[in-house]
Amino acid sequence: MARRKAAARRRRSPKGIRLLQVAEGFVQANIVTSTLMRTNPLSFVLGDAGPSFMVEGSGISLLEIAKRPELLGIIAERAMNPENIINIAVSSAVANVGFRFAKRALRRPVNLLNRQIFAPLALGVKL
Repeated sequence: MARRKAAARRRRSPKGIRLLQVAEGFVQANIVTSTLMRTNPLSFVLGDAGPSFMVEGSGISLLEIAKRPELLGIIAERAMNPENIINIAVSSAVANVGFRFAKRALRRPVNLLNRQIFAPLALGVKL
């Protein structure tokens, strides 16, 4: 009788939130919103209801886009400008390399913090 193949082990996907990934996503969003909308991600999403110390005045928010759809044309003009695209690409690449280097350089302290602080809390959050 032929031998049965061993079933492949099931891999569980991580269910927690990683704070470094959230920070990296915020940095990437900040690069795009600051270049195209002239504001930061919080002011873009929250509009005038956002934190007052972060409002830059001439930025475009989601609420303004909903009220005045012609602002999408302004964003499209900024997105078609090669200088802005190059600026976004270079800034994103530098941020990506920086986060990769930081994650690798700080691996041991991050693991120590995850074990000693975040694991006992059992919140599903890791650094």
